[in-house]
Amino acid sequence: MFPEQIPRLDPAELIRCSDSSRLNKGQNDNDVNAKADEALVHEVDNALWKDATFRATDYDNIGVRVIGRIVYLFGHVSSLTNQHRAERALQAIPDLLGINNYLIPDDRLLAEVASSLGSIEHTYDCKFFTGVSHGVVLLSGNVDDAQLILLAEKCASSNPNVRGVINSVHVQGGDLNMQNQPFLQPIIGEEIFFLNGISGIVKQVIINPNNRCVVAMTIEGRFTDQRQELKSFNNGVARPPDRLIVISMNLVRYLTKVSGFLYIDSNERERYEDFNPTSFHIPDLEWVPPYPYCKREVLFSFENEPVDQKLLQKFTPGHYEVVVEDQTLREQLPANDSLGG
Repeated sequence: MFPEQIPRLDPAELIRCSDSSRLNKGQNDNDVNAKADEALVHEVDNALWKDATFRATDYDNIGVRVIGRIVYLFGHVSSLTNQHRAERALQAIPDLLGINNYLIPDDRLLAEVASSLGSIEHTYDCKFFTGVSHGVVLLSGNVDDAQLILLAEKCASSNPNVRGVINSVHVQGGDLNMQNQPFLQPIIGEEIFFLNGISGIVKQVIINPNNRCVVAMTIEGRFTDQRQELKSFNNGVARPPDRLIVISMNLVRYLTKVSGFLYIDSNERERYEDFNPTSFHIPDLEWVPPYPYCKREVLFSFENEPVDQKLLQKFTPGHYEVVVEDQTLREQLPANDSLGG
């Protein structure tokens, strides 16, 4: 088993994914407070945007909530310096009562992941090259056994602050032309368009628990031929009911925070499938979803079951700890791990 590097009970997730009205319970004039909090969200957003350095590097990778005039910052930033920079940018807002900074800096996450992998490197005489970009871990290197590739991926993804692992480690003498699935995170509720203009709304994502990457998404909508639907509407015929379908991330052509576009038409039904709840299951209670998702928004496919721990135990060394001090962080980063440091 891998060591628990960070407590599983994540207060950031509890706050970020909770109903703000419940968190405000007990306050007077909840409607007034909610409006005041909403106004403060815009002030916080503007303050972060005005910081040119933060805007250019990390602005698009964080989330903001204000509850009871206390701001909560979530997401990933490129460095510990920028984590503190975000906090300083908000200190001039007069109506804020406090700042809870849950931003995760890449350099600290890199040190944690690299230290974990370091124990495997020492035990099995191999070397992994590690980088981190806004919470996404990039692994590369050469190993003698394919099982060590799975071990490295599982080790890196065992850190609950990792958004996903892109694994380019390969076996010595093996094929270098590995096809990695693109790292994409569709936002729950955003609109996804087929090539023929039909669209649906993202309801949940299917994540591979072994690398924390989104492999598919469920989309709800009326997926019929657009001309046929218009004809039915004009003739007074009832429109077909909403359907819930599963779309692989390999079919995504382009994705933004508000919309996405697919490579296929809605009538290419052999390229996607209707959602079958018996093919999926919800994560365990202690599992922490990658930012920006909440646990209720995530499913696991039975086809992507977690790597068998018994299979990995023969490769797994004894318990080890990760200790990172902010003031000496950069000195602790491995020289070869330059991508994330």
